[in-house]
Amino acid sequence: MSIAEVIPFRPQFALITEANHRVANHLSLLAGLVQAQASHVGQGPAQLPREEVQGMLREVAGKVVGVGQLHRRLADLAHDQIIELGAYLIESSHAMVKSLSLQDRVGIVHRLETRCPARAEQVQPVTLIVGEIIMNAVKHAHPTGIAVQISIYCGRTASGRVLIEVEDDGVGFPENFDPRHGGGVGLKLIRQLAASLHADLEIMSDSMGARFSLTLPPEKTSEFG
Repeated sequence: MSIAEVIPFRPQFALITEANHRVANHLSLLAGLVQAQASHVGQGPAQLPREEVQGMLREVAGKVVGVGQLHRRLADLAHDQIIELGAYLIESSHAMVKSLSLQDRVGIVHRLETRCPARAEQVQPVTLIVGEIIMNAVKHAHPTGIAVQISIYCGRTASGRVLIEVEDDGVGFPENFDPRHGGGVGLKLIRQLAASLHADLEIMSDSMGARFSLTLPPEKTSEFG
């Protein structure tokens, strides 16, 4: 085979290599999330109610679904390619709700602006953050067990930064809740992922529900248009 015949396949080979790295990274991330959950369980009581165990397994399944859905979407994209984050959040959130048979427990409404761009490498942590927020709302928003309504917004701030907001119609966090340090494994993961993005995270709560506001760091105008 001549050099001329080999050269056209180099971009495809590089893409496959990057996709393989993504698979490894996603699996490593998933293993870390499960280990964090296991560590949390290890610090709790010796026996757990059946409902709590079911909830934990559902959380793990949600992470698996999120990572799998994410890889399917990003497999053919370079790490620095710009994609429409809002459209992806619609797809991933509905896929998670359907895969975990949560249609009777959660309703999702999307409020998207025309442009909500993000780099492919930013999509993984943002998707996991939104997934964790949804699962947290399913567990805690309505103690009586009624379905929770969740609104997901993706747009831009006045300064042009990408803003993602997720809010529910539940009872909110406890009165003395500390958004910087409080909560369990899910909220800790949300804060860690936001820090990895160098994003601003604000958690607000009142008797009408909880709201998470994530503002991505500013990007060069040439990158996002």
